[in-house]
Amino acid sequence: MALGPTLGTGVFIGAGQALAIGGPASLLVAYVFLSLLTYFMATTVAEVATHAPARHGTLVTNGFQYLTNSMGFAAGILRWYTLAMFVPYEITTAVVNLGLWNPGSTIAARLSILMTLIVACNFLPERHFRSSERLFTRIKIGTLISLLVLSLSIGYGGATGHDKWGFCYWRKPGAMHEYLTHGPLGKFWGLLQCVLHSSIAFTFVPELIVHRAETLESARETEIGEELDPAIQARIPRQVAIDTATTALPYILSSLAMGVMAPYDDPLLTNNGAGAGLSPYIIGMNTARIRIVSVTATIAILLSSVASARSFLYLASRTLCAMSELGHAHQVFKVRNQWGVPYVAVSVSALFTPLAFVSVRISSSVAITYFLLFVNSSGYLSWLVSCAISRSFRQRLRLCHNSRSYRFAIQPLGTHIGTLMSGILLMSNGLAGGVPGPLPGSRTSRLVAAYISIPIFALLYFAHRFRTMIPDRAFHHTQEGHNNKEEECGKGVAEVVHPQQGRPSAQPVSPETIEMNQVWSMAMEA
Repeated sequence: MALGPTLGTGVFIGAGQALAIGGPASLLVAYVFLSLLTYFMATTVAEVATHAPARHGTLVTNGFQYLTNSMGFAAGILRWYTLAMFVPYEITTAVVNLGLWNPGSTIAARLSILMTLIVACNFLPERHFRSSERLFTRIKIGTLISLLVLSLSIGYGGATGHDKWGFCYWRKPGAMHEYLTHGPLGKFWGLLQCVLHSSIAFTFVPELIVHRAETLESARETEIGEELDPAIQARIPRQVAIDTATTALPYILSSLAMGVMAPYDDPLLTNNGAGAGLSPYIIGMNTARIRIVSVTATIAILLSSVASARSFLYLASRTLCAMSELGHAHQVFKVRNQWGVPYVAVSVSALFTPLAFVSVRISSSVAITYFLLFVNSSGYLSWLVSCAISRSFRQRLRLCHNSRSYRFAIQPLGTHIGTLMSGILLMSNGLAGGVPGPLPGSRTSRLVAAYISIPIFALLYFAHRFRTMIPDRAFHHTQEGHNNKEEECGKGVAEVVHPQQGRPSAQPVSPETIEMNQVWSMAMEA
């Protein structure tokens, strides 16, 4: 399943805060909406990947190829630090899952243990990391399936001494919670906030879905310059459709199950209004008085948090390593040890991990909200960049009188919808953080966390464009000022060919890069 690396506390705990804000019906609608948006974004990325599968990932490679070098650099760094910021988010939600909400030295000790474990795992040899990734992915998927089955059992009277719950929480306290104001407008605001709080479970899912579809055989053939097998290209769209469905289905079922397990007015969902609290699953088990299962589920969710954090640190370090191999970051980041680990890239990416220590000064429930706002805004920016790449890709094909290898039925409408929705969510993320209301933290801090990604992205773009701080390392050796039709056609589209046509020769790939792609493929297949 493609959801393996992203299946963490975003769905187990983060959805609980969304449930408290919007209610069970709003949570279900939010997950259905985000699943559709994920499909639109996955097909947007997959059309480019089908035409020219990229060995270093669609967001890193295609930004340079179809936009500008400056935009590609900004997008690559954006992806890197967003993936790295997932690590302190997952660590903080792990301690919240344990009920450690109050700041102090006790929580600092537990944070240190989790950080050490996560960073140490990323220095394992690639072979051992690959094996552990498969194991943790199975644990997370097994945990989700077990919680869904348990929710169904409890909801229909499976717990001893309890009547059938069913959808009683949809009737009382209600299906939709009013937020900020009363009436239909209040329910709309609750739904919008529910979408924003649920988005973190879907961030970078489209990119991972496409990476799952780009098989190892496709990567090898593309890298060594051989002719691309048409069967491999034809398999990418089909695999994207399958993985999108298998990712959306458990998420939607999980949102439905959480609405059965806990009412939206339970104070434990938000730590009595302080922020993120316990998972709706844990609350439902405690209400049903099945303590042993509750403890087991708490441990399983903790393992899911640790597994997701180590996966995101891996993805962040390999993104930085890939940019270095492409010549867009310092060459030191691609240095690997004898076990194939880019230890410099891992060390630099791990520098974001100590941000979890903010929970020592403020409540971990409040810290989660700040991390969530920041990661969400960065994810929306990434989706906007993917849409821009897709539009530029289609424009250059039209300019060259060429056709796409495959066209999804929803495209280009899906790209337009993705652009519109990503822009609306990006702006709403900041507006919702600045309005007075029950959200934790100060209004100023929420606004900074929600909007800081925009000036960071702009700073990266203009710093690279003006060549004042960052050296120019062009991905494609193109010259400035090529505005005529022939030269514009050759930039970024000359490498994009049909399966029936040959592939241009490419530089040989190192064995370490082949091994990195094996880890990607094994992690996605798990």
